[in-house]
Amino acid sequence: MKKLLLSTLSILLIYNLSFAQSTAMDWTKNDCDGISHNLYTELEEGNVILSAYVMTCGSCISAANYLEQIYLDYSVSNPDKVKFYAIDWNTSFTCSSFESWASGLSCTLFLDGYDEVNYYGGMGMPTVVVLGGSDHTVYYDKLGYNHSTDDQAIRDAIDAALSTTGINQIHETGSSIDVFPNPATTSVNISFTLNAAAAVSLDVMTILGSKVQTINLGMQSAGQNSYQLSIGKLNSGLYFVQLNYEGASEAIKLMVLN
Repeated sequence: MKKLLLSTLSILLIYNLSFAQSTAMDWTKNDCDGISHNLYTELEEGNVILSAYVMTCGSCISAANYLEQIYLDYSVSNPDKVKFYAIDWNTSFTCSSFESWASGLSCTLFLDGYDEVNYYGGMGMPTVVVLGGSDHTVYYDKLGYNHSTDDQAIRDAIDAALSTTGINQIHETGSSIDVFPNPATTSVNISFTLNAAAAVSLDVMTILGSKVQTINLGMQSAGQNSYQLSIGKLNSGLYFVQLNYEGASEAIKLMVLN
């Protein structure tokens, strides 16, 4: 029995590896808002596509929520360059039921990804791919998803895809910028450290990457710096504060309670 099980697993592994793809499968389809998309065109425009092929299962919606956070982080660091698509693998959804399933998520919804699922090796609840570059490269392709083990690999794949577009990746590190208090109501103290004197600006952005406030701080000295930011006019919700200096940026989450 043990030998039979090992043989079966080996066959499945070989089967999955045989479907590993290096080039994305092109498609043209309307999203659930009726907007037409062509995959190759979007990749050639410099976009990176994070796609989850899903079905009506608990593991798929759980994965979608974790992938959403990855997408939101890149919406801050590289606005409008990373797209997050949830694609029904085999018409198990209507657009109406899909929108209900994806309530609260920012992903663009598509029906009927059956051909792509077969191309990428099968349905993995979900099947997750990262695509990018003018040569339509597959940077990540996996059946199934595990938050604790797969997130970094997906982020690394997105970074690699972004690097082919000439975009300077920005990571939400929090290593040189901090806000206090957090959550906050009327104002926060923003502290940041510079390795060398630089012209600095701050952007306050929604979780979708829309700027709601920009402050030019001018030249700031090397070492520790701080700025008192007024947030009394912001609506309650999650925002990002982005520090910009010398062509680089770092961002940190800020929860506003007004």
